[in-house]
Amino acid sequence: MDILIGILPALLWGVGPLIATKFGGKPVEQVLGTGYGQLAIGIIIYLFTRPAISFQEFLWPFLGGVAWAVAQYMQFSSFTKMNVSTAMPISTGLQLIEIPLCGVIFFGEWGSPLAKLIGFLSIALLILGTTCTSYVDKGVVRKKLDYKAGMPLLIIGSFGYTACSVFPRITNASGLVGLLPQTFGMFLGAVIVTFVLNGKESFGYLKSKVTFKSGIIGLLGGLGTLAYLTSLKLNGVANAFPLTQMNVVVSTLGGLIILKENKNRKEIIFTVIGLLMIVVAAVLIGHLE
Repeated sequence: MDILIGILPALLWGVGPLIATKFGGKPVEQVLGTGYGQLAIGIIIYLFTRPAISFQEFLWPFLGGVAWAVAQYMQFSSFTKMNVSTAMPISTGLQLIEIPLCGVIFFGEWGSPLAKLIGFLSIALLILGTTCTSYVDKGVVRKKLDYKAGMPLLIIGSFGYTACSVFPRITNASGLVGLLPQTFGMFLGAVIVTFVLNGKESFGYLKSKVTFKSGIIGLLGGLGTLAYLTSLKLNGVANAFPLTQMNVVVSTLGGLIILKENKNRKEIIFTVIGLLMIVVAAVLIGHLE
């Protein structure tokens, strides 16, 4: 059951990039709408459960939520430079390296030498898999992906996602305790990002049609966040996060099939091989203690 809860966020988060691309709009509208939906889920679940929340249990998930908003904006922005099926495996690979390492360094996870060996070999497999998914056949003439602009966005964003995953673990609070503070941080962070980047124009984005449509992403994401925060306590950081990253399969294949992003046969083969490597590595990490 613990592993099933750990995989649930992958399904709920994996459709987010697909919905965002379908709805269109600017990245600030997408991140605002996602923040709205996340906060709505956080409030609804809090009202039904009313968990006691200490200052520390509020602070760290809240800060993680603010960091998530920055990361989410960066990721949505990367989709304008690189398509979903290319950007998501790179984003996933970066997070799968950073977050388990934080679990090992700061929380003493992967305690045995064997666990560390398997863990670091799995990370090497992740790097190789991510490289495969981003393979581009130079012999094909098409609109080029802007890696120069997209990669910095994904790298900076990965640190925000890492903070969002690691900070709630500091207090080891349950998912129900951490959900409202984190979703409030996500919402407030999205508002701050919007106003910092757009000034007075932000008032229009707060109530735009695309912003409210993007709330669907947040509603699904909020349920995924609850499942993830619960998984953090059940499975630990180094195990919980890799399981969620099965979402890369949903978003990458969805980009190819639903969004009809252009890859030739050779590139698709490399992408599938890379995804299999990522999934195998995530499963290996998910079984470490």
